[in-house]
Amino acid sequence: MDRKEFIKTCGIACLGGSALSVFLQSCASANYFAQTSLNENKIILPKIEFIKTQDDKTSQRKYVLVKTEKLNFPICIYKTGEEYTALLLECTHKGCELHPSGDFLICPCHGSEFTNKGIVQNPPAEENLKTFLITTDHENIYIQL
Repeated sequence: MDRKEFIKTCGIACLGGSALSVFLQSCASANYFAQTSLNENKIILPKIEFIKTQDDKTSQRKYVLVKTEKLNFPICIYKTGEEYTALLLECTHKGCELHPSGDFLICPCHGSEFTNKGIVQNPPAEENLKTFLITTDHENIYIQL
């Protein structure tokens, strides 16, 4: 292989590797935004939104995300057993949008970490996350804004 062909092959391999890594990162970071309704100052979230069906198999989601026009940031609702926690995805350090990662929320700007209850685990953030009052019935979760 001559030099020109080698450089061309290396360039194509680098571009392909970059494209593949972007594709894989976007798949890994896909979050589920639940279908909700808004009644006065309450978000109504059907409990069925926590059930994931894929290839005739069902499983439980650990969390779902909710967007509303009333807030600048999404809300993350975690399910732990039969208990639900609703957290505003705004970092208390500098106001960046947090990213859910399993049972933790991570700030991409400065590395702060919070538990699924909104408690600071890693600085630089010093304040816990804003939480919302939740009530439930047999079918729905009600998040008071």
